[in-house]
Amino acid sequence: MGVGGTTINALDLLKDHEEALGRLYAAYALRFPSDREFWLGLSREEQQHANWVQSLRSRIEDNPSSLVVDRFPAAAIEHSLAYVAKLIERAEASGTTRINALSNALDLERALLEHRYFEVFSSGDPQIQRTLQLLQQSTQTHLRKVQDLWEACKQPAAR
Repeated sequence: MGVGGTTINALDLLKDHEEALGRLYAAYALRFPSDREFWLGLSREEQQHANWVQSLRSRIEDNPSSLVVDRFPAAAIEHSLAYVAKLIERAEASGTTRINALSNALDLERALLEHRYFEVFSSGDPQIQRTLQLLQQSTQTHLRKVQDLWEACKQPAAR
């Protein structure tokens, strides 16, 4: 497979992953009405991430050399997609607690950053670089949001 095909496959996997996270967070919104807006906000943002990844794909279809994949952990993303699918099933079956949902989201967002999924791409195109930066920054924001709510849930109730 050529370089362009490898890059497109990597972007497709990343887009699928962002969409899967959006579905998971939407399932959590249904499962936890008290946190509905929190989860729906994250879900909408994950869909925006998927749209950004799609925009990258469209740009490289026109110019395959504008984005290069240095190393893409396809197997790790595929494993994560399967894991997210199981989490969605569990959430829909009411088998998830609030703190478990937050812990799952925390782990998933942290993994995206720790495995540097957005840093495996390189480009000299300023628009592509900006999109990759936005993905990274938005994921960091998600991690902070989830961490803040997770910590609030772990605190004993105020008396």
